Amino acid sequence: MRAKIQDYFSSLGRSFIPAVAVMSCFALLLSIGAVLKNPHFINDIPALQSTPVAFLANLLTQTGMVIIAYMPLIFCLAIAIGMAEKGKKETAALSALIAYIFMLVFSGLMLSASGMLLKPDVGINAQSNVLAISQTLAMRQAMQNVVLGIQTVDTGVLGGIIIGALSAVITNRNSARKLPLIFGFYQGRHLPPILSGLAGLTIGLIVPFIWPWIGGGLYYAASALAKAGIFGSFMFGFIEKLLLPTGLQHVWYSLVHYTQVGGTLEISGQTYVGTKAITMAALATPDFNDNIHQITRLWLGQGDTPGKVFGIPGALLGIYLAAKDRDRVKTVLISAAVAAMFAGVVEPFTFMYLFLAPPLFLIDCTLQGLSFAILDATHASYLGGSTLIEILFNGILQGHKSTWIPIVLLGIALFFIYLITFKWYIEKFNVLTPGREGTADNDETKAAEILSSRLLRQNKSTDDVAAEILRKLGGKANIKEINNCISRLRIKINAPQHVDAAGMKTISDALGVTQPAPDEYHIIFGMRVGEYRDAFDRAVESVE
Repeated sequence: MRAKIQDYFSSLGRSFIPAVAVMSCFALLLSIGAVLKNPHFINDIPALQSTPVAFLANLLTQTGMVIIAYMPLIFCLAIAIGMAEKGKKETAALSALIAYIFMLVFSGLMLSASGMLLKPDVGINAQSNVLAISQTLAMRQAMQNVVLGIQTVDTGVLGGIIIGALSAVITNRNSARKLPLIFGFYQGRHLPPILSGLAGLTIGLIVPFIWPWIGGGLYYAASALAKAGIFGSFMFGFIEKLLLPTGLQHVWYSLVHYTQVGGTLEISGQTYVGTKAITMAALATPDFNDNIHQITRLWLGQGDTPGKVFGIPGALLGIYLAAKDRDRVKTVLISAAVAAMFAGVVEPFTFMYLFLAPPLFLIDCTLQGLSFAILDATHASYLGGSTLIEILFNGILQGHKSTWIPIVLLGIALFFIYLITFKWYIEKFNVLTPGREGTADNDETKAAEILSSRLLRQNKSTDDVAAEILRKLGGKANIKEINNCISRLRIKINAPQHVDAAGMKTISDALGVTQPAPDEYHIIFGMRVGEYRDAFDRAVESVE
């Protein structure tokens, strides 16, 4: 039972990734627009005052703001697609869209029929002459808003998550369901969108009566985190890193990033919910310069940036210095450092040592928790994301509104702490990290190991690697489910006894292979995992 629950939430966590990737991309564009609109730069650089530059700045800024406005729908579709079985993803997406719209419309109808519908503010924007409908304070307190042009109960991203997950379940269970002959037209892939629409209708009729209670619970959780103070910040960062091997960290931080648990804040007359929306809106507003550490204290972009950009490269340098044969670890060091610093991906680094030295992983978790706590204690209010590029655009170039200096200072300290700690622990307890496996291997073996550890270069075609994985896992008949996250190809199998366990440890091009459960293998390929996933799908489909 526990394994099934963990598996479900792991799948849910993976389904967040496409939506998070889209948000990260457009958040970067928003950041560039925010720099171009920054009054400190505009006053000093006349070229930024031109009409074309102003238009470009507004265009880039609005890319991020559009994502914020439609965030619940984006997550709804991403989760439906991510959790649907192979061959059913398009049906799940249509089902989720219909269910989400039905929920909005019928919750609005129920609000009206029950007399609970509140009057919004209606006006004309003086600059653009566009009709504007906005929340009143009473609407916010009653959790009502105008969503997709419909005044309804504002379930936020959580509503989108619920509808997306429910639509995936309905699609998986009913895509092949047979109906009586008279209803034959509605069976097959036509049935899930219909059932999902009915589910959305039902939820829409119920949600006006229960959502205020759910909303109250979320606000209670937010206040509990706030009352926990610095200790609460420490625990948030510690648990986020601790969940990484299971893939559940996406669910954990999404609760703070995209719901009321992360706080609410009004910026330029518009209320934003969750740390992600608030920080993006703050970046997009030129004259915003408030210190919002009460929001960013649980903002993943703030708390984990010192570790990702500075700490992990320090740890990798510690691994390098502790290596007996340093040629073996050079490529791993560079590749994993690049992934962490420029893409915020830490799996290649973490799985390099996790199963060799679990106490070292707990130290890593503790250092991340301390990062959150220290930045909370210093009232840091950093608006950027957790990469080196975002430190530049969302920190340094924002100057007055994003307190980047504590991030860099703490990062420098963590660089040396990680370096010393990892080097000391590896040498003290003789941890067999890359480069410490022994010196008895011949030159040919050493060269093969160095090549196989590279993340940024292929040694074999992805099709060859996929065929190798399929063969060692026992063939197509033994493949139960295929998924991938940012850096790992995740494969579930039917019969562990049919797997070449020894062979799975030497998959070509892979950084490493882990087995979190008897029926599941994670093969780590780094940033190019999508290519290997596509190749493995082709390999499975080609077998008759």
